[in-house]
Amino acid sequence: MGFPPEKVARALQATKGAGLQPAMDWLIAHPGDLDEPAGGQALGEQPSGEASGSANDGDEGEIRDGEQTAQSLQCDDCKKLFRDVNAAERHASKSGHENFSESTTAIKPLTEEEKKAKLEEVKKFLAEKKEMRLLQEKEEALSREKIRRKSGKELTDAKEKLEQREMQKLMLAKKKEKEDERIAKAKIKAQIEADKRERIEKREAAKQAALIQQKEEAAASATAASASKDYTETRLQLRRPSGPPLTHTFQATDTLEVVYEFVRQYITGPFKLSTTFPRKVFEDTEQGKTLKELNLVPSAALLISTE
Repeated sequence: MGFPPEKVARALQATKGAGLQPAMDWLIAHPGDLDEPAGGQALGEQPSGEASGSANDGDEGEIRDGEQTAQSLQCDDCKKLFRDVNAAERHASKSGHENFSESTTAIKPLTEEEKKAKLEEVKKFLAEKKEMRLLQEKEEALSREKIRRKSGKELTDAKEKLEQREMQKLMLAKKKEKEDERIAKAKIKAQIEADKRERIEKREAAKQAALIQQKEEAAASATAASASKDYTETRLQLRRPSGPPLTHTFQATDTLEVVYEFVRQYITGPFKLSTTFPRKVFEDTEQGKTLKELNLVPSAALLISTE
């Protein structure tokens, strides 16, 4: 009938080898109880080592009042009888009844139809237990899968956050690099502009110097040309270190000493006279020469420098 050999041996031992029917009843009454200790006593059997009676107590096998043993369990709520504790527990779990008591009523043996029905009930019970176990395993698998997915999502989120932080660091580094490059380019551009302005200023200064030189050369040429003429007067412009220049007309035959005397009226202390271009400082030995001899006719510009 599909029962394992260990279970059959347990049933035969529990019923003391009373036969097929009692063993079958025990197997049906204990569908999933494999943890029950071996050598358990049969239903209604007294514990080992205790005699059911003695010759001094009366007739052999006689049960006195109050010495009846339990033959079944009774549900006090619905008055149903059950063969053992397991059957009573199944009834309690299905019906919710809680009040049970021992009964001396013996339950008659099962008929073949009842045995088949009982066997089907046992098979159904075992199938339900298997289904419950599979459902529980499925729920546990789903729970583990949820935990795995949650852990995976958390790991993915943490990885994405780390990548975002690294990307932000990279973007900040690139931004700083671009800013440094912009500042460096601006400095180079400013230096180029400064160099350009400096070159322009130098060219302008060179132009001005060339123009001045040309003017002075032209003035010198005009002076030299006019010197060949017979001028009786000359107009001198005397530039002082500070203040407006002194302008005066002298005779061409006047000596340089006359010019010194004229300047002493405005300058105190020692001084020297010199031409502007080409620059020539007159010495004391030249004060006796005439302005015509010194090429200061018909006009000239002299510088007054104090010592």
